[in-house]
Amino acid sequence: LARAFSRSHAQRLHHVGRHFQAMAGLPELPMRARKKTPLREAPLVHRFKVHLREFSCENLVCDNDNCEAYLHIDFDGQKFYKTDSEPDNANPEWGFKTAFHYAMSYLDQLNRRELRVQCFNKSSGRLIGRAAVNLHTIASGPEHCQLTLRLDGQDEPRGTLRLTCVMKMLSSDLTVICSDLSLVMQGCNAPATLQISSSLVSSAKPMVQEHSAEGSWAGPFSFVYESTLKEFARYDEQPEFLHFVFSDESGTAQGEASMEFRKWLPNLRDKEQPVSFKLPVTYKGTKDEAEAFGNVGELKGNVLYQNLPVFAQMIGGLWVDNQVEGGHLLLDGLPHPKCAQPPTVWQERPVFELLNSEEEETDETDPQVFDEHVSELLMQIDLPPPWEKRRERAGGRMHFFDPRSRRMTWKDPRFLPENWDQRIDPNSGRVYYQFYKTRGTTYVDPRYCPPGWDMRLSKDGLIYFAHLIAMRTTLTDPRGVPENADPALDDQGRMYFKNHEEKSTTWTDPREGQQEVVLAHWRHEQSVKWIREQVRMEMKERHEMENEELEDD
Repeated sequence: LARAFSRSHAQRLHHVGRHFQAMAGLPELPMRARKKTPLREAPLVHRFKVHLREFSCENLVCDNDNCEAYLHIDFDGQKFYKTDSEPDNANPEWGFKTAFHYAMSYLDQLNRRELRVQCFNKSSGRLIGRAAVNLHTIASGPEHCQLTLRLDGQDEPRGTLRLTCVMKMLSSDLTVICSDLSLVMQGCNAPATLQISSSLVSSAKPMVQEHSAEGSWAGPFSFVYESTLKEFARYDEQPEFLHFVFSDESGTAQGEASMEFRKWLPNLRDKEQPVSFKLPVTYKGTKDEAEAFGNVGELKGNVLYQNLPVFAQMIGGLWVDNQVEGGHLLLDGLPHPKCAQPPTVWQERPVFELLNSEEEETDETDPQVFDEHVSELLMQIDLPPPWEKRRERAGGRMHFFDPRSRRMTWKDPRFLPENWDQRIDPNSGRVYYQFYKTRGTTYVDPRYCPPGWDMRLSKDGLIYFAHLIAMRTTLTDPRGVPENADPALDDQGRMYFKNHEEKSTTWTDPREGQQEVVLAHWRHEQSVKWIREQVRMEMKERHEMENEELEDD
């Protein structure tokens, strides 16, 4: 109060002084300016996409003969999960999996935040053991972890915990800027019109530049992506790239060049330093020409990368307590877990096989099946780990790579029901499905069930279907019925069909006596409708998560 009174009193004296100075014709003296406190900038919010899956334990030490283990999972005190219990099993596996977005302001705090897992015995209610790994190790190390379960204050192992945690740092404004482009053919600058496109946004229209008589374009030409570093700097045989196409004034193609992002990335320790590149320009010829001309010139220019993600998980490897076993860093200069021997940088290109057997039919999730809006939404939805997207250079059709078998397939692995996982047989290349509850496998796709239905697999490998509303099961497949028929089970497990249009029910299966063409049409219509609903639910969940993040910020 005294300071406030003094300040107010000084202001009044200043105004009185100014009045008498003006009457006496004296120059005005300025009032002492207040020192302005600079505003603090809000910290950046770093986002990660997190997937948790493939939890299992081995050699659990239980306090009685009845070991009924379940897990409590705590991700940095922000996400909490509890698995189902596995009865009479000291080596349990859980089909639990989840995905969410994780946000934080200061990356140097990652090594002080943890993924904590506690294993309990449901029959006794006692803790078997706990384990933890810090988020810096997860974000920079292998996806797969093997941790020893222990009780507090005891060194004796109580079992081994295995899990997979995919943690991808996401940049919403990763920017690639090209500048000072010049086209040289036959030793001199070549006049041309330039088109630039990107493999990361194949649906976008190419960036077209006016015809240049000197064959030079100053730029800058900017491309902005939402991507992770592992997706941006892909290490497989189909890397992401910028594509340059040159044509003359009449629109006739003169040549093309591709700049793979990974090959022209600077050392990540040198932040935002431009890189000079030189690319061969090739001409493949037209359909009427017997052979391609090969290299016809070169393209020179500079490229600058901005807002690259700081973290990327390693390629392969296993985190065993406090040590990395195997694996490689994606790029030189990336952070890595603290361990005795730092990981090496990935060098060699692995050889992948493309599935070429009985998967040539169109998959139900192929974006070509849907309208443009649904197709765009479908392209935004992530694959379940560890699956990765691949795109054909010719035609741009999407296929999917499974690093566990090192095989590819056209079969989309998304939208599998809970406790199911899609895999590829490494020997035959055939897609199969694993049911975690019974650890059984089948070649039958468990998706596309009507609402309220689930496909399951018994311990003997028998496929059956559960009607969740009636809490009954049946061996009859409820899929592939016409749109106006709704399959259901009565109290005795007998299947009947509701007709909502006519408000009637019948025991007669509408599929009986129908030709295979009709049945295939019904199955297709039902699966497309099912996928549309899955896309709608996924986008709704994503919007809710984004709103929660905005509220937290």
